[in-house]
Amino acid sequence: MTDGQSQPTSGQTHPMDEHTIAEVERAGTQFNAVTAMTVDRANALTAEANDRRDSGQPSRRLEGISFAIKDVIDLVGYPTTMGSAVRSDAPAAASAPVVDRLEAAGAIPVAKTNCQEYSYGILGDESAFGRVINPVDPTLCTAGSSSGSAALVAVGAVPLALGTDTAGSVRVPAACQGVFGFKPTFGLVPVDGVFPLSPAFDTVGLFASDLGLLTTAFDVIVGGDSDEAPDQGEAFDLTGSGERTVDVSLLPGDENRARDLLMSVPDLMVTSANGQVMGELLDDLAPIYDFIRLYEAFEVHKDLFAKHSADYQPGVAKKIESGRNLGEAEYRRQVEALAELRERSLAVFGAADFLLTPAIDGPVVRWDEIDSGTAAKFMRYSMPFNVLGWPALTIPLPGSGTKDGVGAGTGEGPQAVQLVGRPGGDRDLLAFASRLV
Repeated sequence: MTDGQSQPTSGQTHPMDEHTIAEVERAGTQFNAVTAMTVDRANALTAEANDRRDSGQPSRRLEGISFAIKDVIDLVGYPTTMGSAVRSDAPAAASAPVVDRLEAAGAIPVAKTNCQEYSYGILGDESAFGRVINPVDPTLCTAGSSSGSAALVAVGAVPLALGTDTAGSVRVPAACQGVFGFKPTFGLVPVDGVFPLSPAFDTVGLFASDLGLLTTAFDVIVGGDSDEAPDQGEAFDLTGSGERTVDVSLLPGDENRARDLLMSVPDLMVTSANGQVMGELLDDLAPIYDFIRLYEAFEVHKDLFAKHSADYQPGVAKKIESGRNLGEAEYRRQVEALAELRERSLAVFGAADFLLTPAIDGPVVRWDEIDSGTAAKFMRYSMPFNVLGWPALTIPLPGSGTKDGVGAGTGEGPQAVQLVGRPGGDRDLLAFASRLV
């Protein structure tokens, strides 16, 4: 783990809080979650923030909030490693817009995080840096691909982190590590400066330990009215009030802890009216996703893969190779089918405002229990909403599998649900979620 730029000389003081830097570095080492500390960038931005404060300028919405960046997202002055040996170590010439927007609101990047190689895999088991360790219980799978970002939030080293989500790569690690994980509506957050996996589905998402902070960060990224911190009482509206309907068609009947979330919400109707529609959608969308993702991932990697196939992680190389012989004409047909499916799926919201589903199919598995069906179980409830493009939030259930947040090793593992909203209804979704937690 390195700074990624020139190291400070011995005894040099850091304008960034030294405890924060030390905690991130400690957690990064303990949980193999960090590929590079971004101390130089953190120090420069902290110095700018101090100058703003000394000149009497108002605080910004994320002033002084430390955050981590999945290492497929560019940060100026640092290499973007993609968790791979197949990479350029040249520093990025510019940051991704999503990073720029957080920084403009006062947030401070402190680390680039370890991830599944090129984001290609839901288990988080293949990175050139080795796999991330789950802070909740090291025997449990972290999931991927944004495993390092989830881990730093789970252990409390940072309150906020960026990831990417193509089939659940924010929401599933969030479920496996006990934090909030949010995938916005497809296309709402810019993906410039983010290395792609499958552009038809790629979305930048957020991890946070606090839903209010996640909501503020999302609002900053998509363009709130001002970067300045609101006055007391003028903060982002998190009431989500009014009569709402939640569809629980995909929630198993024995998910009592998940259903308990709904019990205390006034003016709430619960329905299972979409059971048949959702079942048909799940059947129809999986083959569309598989074809498009395989085709696009091969197209993204084909030049690098032709030269460096032996240097990819074995499982990732196998996935890339699987897209080699897929034809462009069929790809075009599948893209048309995707557009039709997205249009047809909106009928779900004729009977409901939100969907409540499991976050994953079954418990968080141990590393030594992973089998050929584990990836499909992890993606069963997350991948559909990448295909449909709807916003979705992983909500950790209280008291499951953790003790003081970290390392209980109880064997139960974290438990979580997923709240899904209509496309473009991201703020409404987050506001309603605040009534559940």
